[in-house]
Amino acid sequence: MSSLGLVFSIARDALSAQRYGMDVTAHNIANVNTEGYSRQRAVHNAKEPAPYGGVLLGRGVDTEEVVRLSDQFVENRLIQQGSGMVCFTEMESHMQVLEGLFSENSEMSISALMANFWNMWHDVTNNPSGASERIALYENSVLLSGQFNALYTDLTQFEIDITNAVSAGIGEINQITAEIAQINGEIVGLEADKIANDLRDKRNTLVSELCEYLDAKTFQQPNGSLTVVTARGCVLVDGNESYDLTLGGSDGKRVEWQGSGGNSVDITDYLNDGKLGGWLDMRDEVIAKCKLDLDALAKEVIWTINQQHSQGVGLKLFQTNSSLSGTYTTTTDLGDLPHGEDAATGGYVDYNGTFDLWIGDPIGENLNGVTIDLTYTNPPGVPFAMTDASTLAELAASINDQIAAAGLAGVTASVSGNAIAFTSDVTHTFGFSDDTSGILGALGINTFFTGSSAGSMGVNDVIGSDKDYIASAQIDSSGNYATGDNTNSLAITDLQYTSIDIAQWTCDRRNGNTQTAVNATIEEYYHAMVGSIGIKSASISRERAFNEAMFSKLGEIRDGISAVSLDEEMTNLMKYQHAYSAAAKLISVSDEMLNALLSVK
Repeated sequence: MSSLGLVFSIARDALSAQRYGMDVTAHNIANVNTEGYSRQRAVHNAKEPAPYGGVLLGRGVDTEEVVRLSDQFVENRLIQQGSGMVCFTEMESHMQVLEGLFSENSEMSISALMANFWNMWHDVTNNPSGASERIALYENSVLLSGQFNALYTDLTQFEIDITNAVSAGIGEINQITAEIAQINGEIVGLEADKIANDLRDKRNTLVSELCEYLDAKTFQQPNGSLTVVTARGCVLVDGNESYDLTLGGSDGKRVEWQGSGGNSVDITDYLNDGKLGGWLDMRDEVIAKCKLDLDALAKEVIWTINQQHSQGVGLKLFQTNSSLSGTYTTTTDLGDLPHGEDAATGGYVDYNGTFDLWIGDPIGENLNGVTIDLTYTNPPGVPFAMTDASTLAELAASINDQIAAAGLAGVTASVSGNAIAFTSDVTHTFGFSDDTSGILGALGINTFFTGSSAGSMGVNDVIGSDKDYIASAQIDSSGNYATGDNTNSLAITDLQYTSIDIAQWTCDRRNGNTQTAVNATIEEYYHAMVGSIGIKSASISRERAFNEAMFSKLGEIRDGISAVSLDEEMTNLMKYQHAYSAAAKLISVSDEMLNALLSVK
């Protein structure tokens, strides 16, 4: 009876084991399309034998556990590779937008408008007194400055859009880390003696989603919980506790980690992968460089044209009883003017230089000139010699003193609205020439453009109100000028072919931005700038393709280990079915044997 009882026990355990195997197989088949699911396998082990009748007899089978078929090393590599792939994918999509902003296929591109700008100056040079040429030059210049404004505005909006995406991404990250912490708690509670496979799969999927947003590392604790750490060792998840990220800093654009004690850590420059890494690289490096280079280009266009234009004269002098104010202001000193000093070129203004101020009669004839010397001091010891630390008031006093010393009158310099202003009385007109100091361009006196950057660039209102003030001519050393003179406009057209030092930026959000100077023409600089955007875009596309190929290969390896194969599961199903039938047959035979024994009388 004891031996038949053992057979019944073995058959019963066999039925249970095969049923468990079928249950696990059914679970695998049901989750064949579940993202992140790792197939499971029931582990069957022979029970320890027991002594009976002088021998050790086996006691059947036992289902010890249900295991996940997963290689955590491959899973981690797949997650990390996916984080890098997403980073470059995001950058690639944004680079396509950026390339669209700098498209050269439009008649309104900077290149096309710049070419038209120079052509219009050539037209004015060929016909200095032509009204239609002057109007066309003015209108095209408005379009050119407007395109600089629009491009800068688009880049700024691009930055804002990316910052908004970062903010939304941080919200997703905080939600994911909270879910991981919750699952950690559930796993610790369930895994007292068994493994919570499905919860681990769910947690693994959440970690993958988290790493789509930022680079993170995970460490499994002995109790089964997962610790998640991101840049600078900041803990996002520890057990059933999660720590949030916020968007803050002095400019509201920095990614900060919030600790349990209320302390915050700026991790912006240490996020390298995931969507956040791609967005931050685009915002703080690619777009930042475009804006700085565009500003540098606009500044040089404004300065070079203004510096030459300020030395010329239009079809007439500045009229009687009028005031000509500079377009650039300062509340401190001359060095604070937009074109006072510049690190890339060593300074725009030479305080050892001079400029000529010409004062004429009411109809702009009989000109008398005075050379305004920025090193002028009178009487001896009076600190009127100009430096970048001098004020507008000191400059105005120096100019007026030199006008008086030359025995001239009718024009005075003053400070109006934090700018220098030249004012004529009712019987005098005035003009300028031969500025070797650059101070007129720095002050915005008799200049063509206004502003000092791509976002502020415009055309001088003086020219807008009267195109006759477009300075095509120059006053010669004898005080003569002619309406048909093209000396100054010819000098301006030559600037198209003149190489100048222009600031060029390298933006690195981890090591800071650095500025150098390149010697090129204005058009060469812009074409190189647009070309660098194309090169950067191609580089990002290559990186995306490489990471995508690596991710696909790792995915294949992962699927070979963890993915559900319906063919294999159907094989397992038939295997368990036959084993179950055999175990049932064993019970049937044992029952017949038992009945045979019971029937013996």
